[in-house]
Amino acid sequence: MSTKRILVITVIGVLIIVAALSLMLLTPYLSRESDSIRLPDTPPATERPNGTGTDALDRVEVNKDTIQAVITTIERPDTYNRDIVIESFWEGGEVTYDISVSVVDGITSLRVLPPSGVDKRIIVTPDTLYIWYRGDRSPFIGETNSAGDGSRAADEWQMLITYEDVLRLDKNDMISAGYTEYEGVVCVYAEYRSQLLGNTMTYYISLDLGLVVAAEEYDRDGALIYSMKAGDCAIGEADPAAFILPDGTNLIEG
Repeated sequence: MSTKRILVITVIGVLIIVAALSLMLLTPYLSRESDSIRLPDTPPATERPNGTGTDALDRVEVNKDTIQAVITTIERPDTYNRDIVIESFWEGGEVTYDISVSVVDGITSLRVLPPSGVDKRIIVTPDTLYIWYRGDRSPFIGETNSAGDGSRAADEWQMLITYEDVLRLDKNDMISAGYTEYEGVVCVYAEYRSQLLGNTMTYYISLDLGLVVAAEEYDRDGALIYSMKAGDCAIGEADPAAFILPDGTNLIEG
C-alpha cells in the first residue's frame, strides 16, 4: 500500500472520530433543550406573610397533569383568622352556615352559626375534640378520630372540601387546572369530576394565603349543590378568647 493511500485513510479515520465525539457532546445538550419546561405567563404572585412565598410555583406550568405536584408546594399558615360561608342546595331548599375560624399552631376553633341561630362552638386539637352550644357549662369531649390528622378533622367540622382531597384524586378525573383570579385573589384552580356521583367540583387556592378561598360543586345535571366562600383572612392573628372552654380553660395558654 502506497504512502499516499495510507495518509488518506488516516485522515478519513481521524475525521470520523472527531465527528463521533462532536455528536456525543451535542446530544445531551439537545436532550436538555427538548425536555425543558416552558415558563408560563402567570399572574403576579407575592410572597406570603408566613415567608414561604410562591417562587416554586412560577417554575412549572400549571395544568391538570401538574396541579397535584403544585399543590404539594403550598403550605397553610400556622396562625390566622377568617370567616367562611358554606351553602348547600337541593331541590326546593337550601341551608347556609356562617363559620368564624381561628387557628393557632394546629389548634382550630370554630364558631358555627347554623340556621337555628344557636351558636355552636367546636375546638379541634391534634388529639381532642370539644363541642358545646351557647349557654352550656361543659363541652362534649372526644377524640379527634381522623387518623391522627387534626387539620383533616378540623376541615371536616368546617364542612370543607380542601386541597388535600385533590392529592388523592386519579389524574383521569381531572378536567382542567391552571392559574386564575377569583374575585381579585390570585389562585390556582383545579376542576375534577367524581366517578361515583358524576358531580363536578372546582377548588380555588390562594397563592398568597395558602388556603382554599372558594369551592363549588355541581351535580351531573349542572345544578349547584355546594358552595364555599371565604372572607378576608388575617394571617398571624388569632383571638385567644376563641380557645377558652366553658370552664375557663384556655387551650392555647399553658
